[in-house]
Amino acid sequence: MRLSAMLRSFCILLSIFTSSVATYLKAELPISSRQIIAVISEGWDIPHGKLLRLEADVSGSNWKLLPPVVPVSLGRSGLAVGLGLHPPDLSGPQNKREGDERSPAGIFWLEGGFGKLPLAPQHFPYRQCQAGDFWVDDPASAFYNEWVDESIPATRRDWRSAETLLLRSSLYDYAVIVGHNRRPARKGAGSAIFLHVWASPGQGTAGCTAMAKADMRELLLWLDRDRFPVLVQSPRSWLRRLTLPQVLESQILAVTAN
Repeated sequence: MRLSAMLRSFCILLSIFTSSVATYLKAELPISSRQIIAVISEGWDIPHGKLLRLEADVSGSNWKLLPPVVPVSLGRSGLAVGLGLHPPDLSGPQNKREGDERSPAGIFWLEGGFGKLPLAPQHFPYRQCQAGDFWVDDPASAFYNEWVDESIPATRRDWRSAETLLLRSSLYDYAVIVGHNRRPARKGAGSAIFLHVWASPGQGTAGCTAMAKADMRELLLWLDRDRFPVLVQSPRSWLRRLTLPQVLESQILAVTAN
C-alpha cells in the first residue's frame, strides 16, 4: 500500500474513533473518563495557571493525584469558553474565537500526540511531524481546524493561513491535540489548540496551553487512550459550572490553591 493511501486510511480511522469516543463521553462524562489533566487559573484574563494530573481506578470513582503540580502558560489574553464535551450553552465573559489569543475553558477530549521529536508512548497515539504537515486555521477553508498533509495528492490547498507543525523552534517538539471545536468545526470559533512546549517560562501563547519540555514529554508517556483522557481547563471561580463530582472539584481546587 502506498504511503499516501496509508495516511488517508489512518485519518479516516482516527475520525471515526474520535466521533465515537466523543459521543460516549458526552453521554456519561465524567464517569467514563479515568484520566484528567486539570489546568486552573486565577481568572479569565490571567495568562498562566497550574496543571495537575489525576487518574481513577477501574470503577472510575476513586481518584488519586499524581505529582507534581506544574506551572503552565495560557493564551496571552487568558481564557474564553470553548467548544468541547461540556454543555454547549455554558456561559462566561466571552466565547473562544479565532485570533483572540485565549485558551479554551471547559472539558475537552485529548485526541492524540504529535511532535518534531520521535517518541513511542505505549498507550497513546503519537505521530512524528514531517515536512508538509499543517494545521489549518483559516475559517474559510474546507479543512478549517484540521491536520492536513500536503504530500497527499488529494489535498487541495484552499487556505490562506495554517500552523506549520514541523517547526524549527522547540514549541512542537512534543504536543497533544486538544479537542476544541472539532468535528464539526464551527467557523471562526478557534482552531489549532494544543498542549505543547513553552517558548520560555511564563510566556503566553496564541491560545494553547504550554509547559516545560520535560513536563510535556511526561504527559505523553502517561496518557492512555483507553482511559479516555480529558483536559479540564477553567478559572477557579468557573470550575463548578462544569459539574464535576464534588470530591474531584474540591481536590482540584485545593491542590491548585496559592
